[in-house]
Amino acid sequence: MIEAQPSKTALRVALRRAAHQVHDARPLVFDDPLAVKILGPEFAEEIKRTPAAEKRPFSAALRAFMVCRARFAEDVLAEGVRPSSPNTPRVRQYVVLGAGLDTFAYRNPFAEVRVFEVDHPATQACRNCRAGDDAVCGGGL
Repeated sequence: MIEAQPSKTALRVALRRAAHQVHDARPLVFDDPLAVKILGPEFAEEIKRTPAAEKRPFSAALRAFMVCRARFAEDVLAEGVRPSSPNTPRVRQYVVLGAGLDTFAYRNPFAEVRVFEVDHPATQACRNCRAGDDAVCGGGL
């Protein structure tokens, strides 16, 4: 790990989530309007170079897995926040382990849910810096 740099894994996941926003057909499986912004302009070319599914099926499959995983987690959270049964306790906390460059804390639509993110300090520092950088995020995420 390099100080104030995300892990390579966090960066690769973030790139795939951003590529989904840019390259995949609408409607998106997982809509994350901050996925490209959190990476910043220095990764714009890499996102553009993301291979088409026909050229690199494994890459496309991995991207699909990552966005489906994120969508599933957020759908389950939504069900827990607003359960169908009145006797079911509501979710009030959401812990993201290995948060990487995840943007849910900035997109959280549930005012009553507290989000806790856990990751390597260097990865968290990088994400937090990017989230507050006006040049990258247009006034912060």
